[in-house]
Amino acid sequence: MSKLTKILPVLLFACVLFSCQDDDDNGNVIEGNNSIINYLQKNDQYSSIAQAVIKAGYEGTLDGNSGVYTFFAPDNEAMNLYFSNQGISGVDALSQEQAQQLVNYHLLLTPNKAENFITGYLKTNAKRVLNDSVNYNLDLFVDTEQELIFNAQTHITFPDIEVDNGVLHGIDYVLNPPSVSDFMQIDTRLQAYYDELTTENLITEIDSEEDKTIFAPLGVELEAFLNNQSFTTSEKENFLKNHLIEGFFVTDFLKTGYLKNKATAFNNEAIDTYFNLNLGLLLNGSSSIVQQDVIATNGVIHILDGVLEVPTLATFINADADLINFQTALIRDDQLLEDYVNRLTSTNGGEDPFTVFGPVNTAFDSALLELFPEQNATLEDIDTATLTSILNNHIVTNNAFTLDNLPSNVNTLEVQLQVTKTDSTFTLTDAQLRTSNSVRVDIQAKNGLLHKVDTLLLP
Repeated sequence: MSKLTKILPVLLFACVLFSCQDDDDNGNVIEGNNSIINYLQKNDQYSSIAQAVIKAGYEGTLDGNSGVYTFFAPDNEAMNLYFSNQGISGVDALSQEQAQQLVNYHLLLTPNKAENFITGYLKTNAKRVLNDSVNYNLDLFVDTEQELIFNAQTHITFPDIEVDNGVLHGIDYVLNPPSVSDFMQIDTRLQAYYDELTTENLITEIDSEEDKTIFAPLGVELEAFLNNQSFTTSEKENFLKNHLIEGFFVTDFLKTGYLKNKATAFNNEAIDTYFNLNLGLLLNGSSSIVQQDVIATNGVIHILDGVLEVPTLATFINADADLINFQTALIRDDQLLEDYVNRLTSTNGGEDPFTVFGPVNTAFDSALLELFPEQNATLEDIDTATLTSILNNHIVTNNAFTLDNLPSNVNTLEVQLQVTKTDSTFTLTDAQLRTSNSVRVDIQAKNGLLHKVDTLLLP
């Protein structure tokens, strides 16, 4: 009896131990032997995506007992539908690169339980490759407004399966990387802009395979703006194109300055957009990027808090950080009778198109030293008549001169200037032989050309 008392606890411990080793907790948690790839291989309904993981060469990556992954696992029915839609026979028909992209788009590098998803974009592990050294993670759109759904097609069928290296969700539809057009249709904030492009037969502008960058206004802002406009068809098309730029411009590639967009001016030249990164991510001095770098298969979307009106010369002078002094001079109280801002906004055929030689801020600083060598002067110290003459020296009416078509002599509102050109720059010379060199040429607005120059042309 004494021996039995001693042996019984040992037998009970052994039974418990073997019982625990045999219990797989319904397949959800097997400590030390339940990585993502383990789980997929042990559950027949995920055998197809398991084969894709192996074909991709990611069996080791998704194995192990540590990690913070989220993996969306489409079941075999979803995979078979995907293969049918793609017109391929199955996993064997995928190249390794295709299998990698498929698996990576179902993989997040942070753990996300179903209850923690919120409406918005998540970066997947799939890449939009630009070149051998530069790539960006493709986005996945999550919508939780009415139900949890991904890219407007995919639902979680088995949530929050705990695995050793993260969390796994069984899903009912394979996640396909969207194009920019796809994202604009599934994100309700962008649908209004997409619908306007459709109405104006401009969808081809965003549906091509070539990379494009879209600065998409929020729907509520776009609708409010359009309700107060009386655009002709061509004006509306130009307004919509003013939000599109050819090429792939994530915010890493943007800098303070100008880029050509797809709107065109009276001379069929591409209109510019001004970016000020010193004030956050501000475009044309009016609209800011509130969500940046939504990466799609054929481009990138930035969401704006307002619309981008097709810019006039006044728009650029007001927005450009290099032209603060010029803009201040134009609106100085004693210059209001000259009505410079309204004139440079005009597109009614009176004085437009214009050519404006916009002096940069340092040009005013140098001029003040020349005009007032004995005092610490400011712009306010320049008298009314002199300032008017200075400003008129920099404005040409009824002619829009690009660098290519600048004549050897050009008449401003005040004087005639001589022009000397190279392939990429020009120099202006006035009657007093004062010279001013271009620092940025051919900035195109809808009512003319802006060239930035480094020296003020004094009377």
